[in-house]
Amino acid sequence: MSITLAVWLILFVSFTFLAFSRPAWGVAVYMLTVFLCPPFWWWGGPIAPYRWNFYAGWIVLAALVLSRLAKSEGPGVYDRRDTKRIAWIAVALLVNASLVHVALAANREISSGPYTELAKFVLLFFLITLAVRDETDYRIVLLAILLGAAYIGYEVTINDRGRIVGNRLEGVGIPNAATANGLASLMVTVLPLTGAFFLVGRRWEKLLMLLAAPFIVNVLLLCDSRGAFLACIASAVVFLAAAPRGIRKKAMKVVALGCVAVWLLLGDPRIVDRFMTTFIDAEERDHSAATRLDYWQAGLRMLADYPLGAGGDGYHDVHGPKYIAQVSGVQFDSRSVHNGFINTACDWGIQGLVLSLAFLGGALALLWRTMRACNVRGDERGALLACGLFAGVVGFLVTSLFGDYLDNEWGYWIAACAVAHAGLYSVSSVGAYRMQQPLYYGYRFWPRREHGLA
Repeated sequence: MSITLAVWLILFVSFTFLAFSRPAWGVAVYMLTVFLCPPFWWWGGPIAPYRWNFYAGWIVLAALVLSRLAKSEGPGVYDRRDTKRIAWIAVALLVNASLVHVALAANREISSGPYTELAKFVLLFFLITLAVRDETDYRIVLLAILLGAAYIGYEVTINDRGRIVGNRLEGVGIPNAATANGLASLMVTVLPLTGAFFLVGRRWEKLLMLLAAPFIVNVLLLCDSRGAFLACIASAVVFLAAAPRGIRKKAMKVVALGCVAVWLLLGDPRIVDRFMTTFIDAEERDHSAATRLDYWQAGLRMLADYPLGAGGDGYHDVHGPKYIAQVSGVQFDSRSVHNGFINTACDWGIQGLVLSLAFLGGALALLWRTMRACNVRGDERGALLACGLFAGVVGFLVTSLFGDYLDNEWGYWIAACAVAHAGLYSVSSVGAYRMQQPLYYGYRFWPRREHGLA
């Protein structure tokens, strides 16, 4: 047994033990099995056959039930109208996928995989939101995600994890993010949080973010994804634009530090050349960008014929190759549409796409309102963390324009963090009051006008 495997097992057992007194550690167990998934790493061979993600999910569920933290005496996380709305949308996502899978899937055997993953991610969303009950829980969840991403960056930067194929980083083992574009989407989603933590975290958290952010940025550059580059720009702009006036100067510092980090790490001119092909006209656009437009057109043709959806991977493995052949004359056995919005609509119907957008849009609305409420009462920590999450959701949506990521699990993570953040920081009291008791004890989401906070 390698030392790395021994450390991994120690962490798994330790976090599991801690989870039964504080279920947020169960979420840390789950993130451990995502970012350091044994089958994807050289040291994981002896334990690779086991379903570690599945076990981690059960650990979170068992910890919630056995600790009775999900059954507190006060109103729960979903007793409020705004969070309850997001919960019902998540349930509707699963119900719609179930109906499409059973009644409309062209091939249920193919559809069962994506359908099972969607059900798992919806359940995970609820588990994360229920596991976060106070600021310590919230910090555990956010740091588990950020440190997991930083570890990937450390392995890539220091230990040469992965391989460069066609000038792009491939072969870094994360479930659902094994390709360069998928890994870049994940990193773009979590990157804005490193800046927020750097500004408002504790001293040791600031030090961790100072070390973590360059690793994450380096992975983004090595992935060489044009969609991720555009998403980074969008995230930076949104981070500044969304930040309330009271914290905008600090938000500018975050973006400035990010620009310096990119400038220091950007040493390969091929990365710049590839990014600039995003903006040239069709005659000069490289082959991958041109064919992507063909895939989008094929997806839209399929959607016109199957507006209610064709089941999981209905485009990728069933109907897509036929429509691609009609558009471009090229034959494939299977092919991605390279657009998460079109892919979701093709798989789960237009109604499924509307529900997905409502789900993430609801998370954005929660963060926006919480950001404003925190700014009014001078809570910089709450406002900046909300700003980081907000920019992360926007970055995730932009990357989904260029890849089939809209139904990937980090979108559910960030939505769960948005719900947890709203419960922690959208307090309707006056002044510098900060919640020290458990979460979700009946506070209104939007501050009362009679308190002068709205």
